[in-house]
Amino acid sequence: MKHIPNLLTLANAICGMMAIYFIVNANNTGLAIALIAAALFDMLDGWAARKVGGSSELGKQLDSLADAISFGATSGFLWSSILADYAKVPQPWAMLVGASVTAASVYRLGVFNLRESVAIDFVGMPTPANALFALGLWSWMGRWDNWEWIMALEGSQLLIWHIALVSIAFYAIYWQNASFQVLSLKGGGDTRRKIGQYTLVGILAVMILFFGALSISIVVFLLPIISAFALKSKA
Repeated sequence: MKHIPNLLTLANAICGMMAIYFIVNANNTGLAIALIAAALFDMLDGWAARKVGGSSELGKQLDSLADAISFGATSGFLWSSILADYAKVPQPWAMLVGASVTAASVYRLGVFNLRESVAIDFVGMPTPANALFALGLWSWMGRWDNWEWIMALEGSQLLIWHIALVSIAFYAIYWQNASFQVLSLKGGGDTRRKIGQYTLVGILAVMILFFGALSISIVVFLLPIISAFALKSKA
């Protein structure tokens, strides 16, 4: 029984490798399933650890290593594809920016491992949310009806598009280790915090009807703003 949490963590890492495979093969459905499965295993390993008698130092290290693959490396590959395929950034520069996103994720996970206590909410953008942000952009841009107008951009319009995507990529590097608080979906807290959680879920439910996969990126982008309201009493 004591090995179940670690097995769930390793399943997270396996899903991360599958996600990278699906990125390389431009398989939106496979990637979405792999990343969501990785996120589920990431939640379940902690739950299982508590059920079998607490977490271990090995489990803590394995969890961060698995997250580095599933959400760190995956987000880097996603950003490399976004910049190379949709912003026309030449390689190896697109991959260098993507690798920087991964490096920021790895740094965040390393800092997290050194913390003695874990708060109910986050400081900086969590690596799973960062990966989902990139997933939403990548999946939305890969739709044929969006692909057509994106590929038709020329001149100043293409330059603006290019700068916008590169700027968002650098923000994804910054926000993982930023000092602002980010609301989690865990229970507990005051009424303001619960309203923030309901608002977050409600916005996603409405926006997904109109924007599809892009709604994931929009909600993650709005997360620090909603968190500033929901966690104001804790500042």
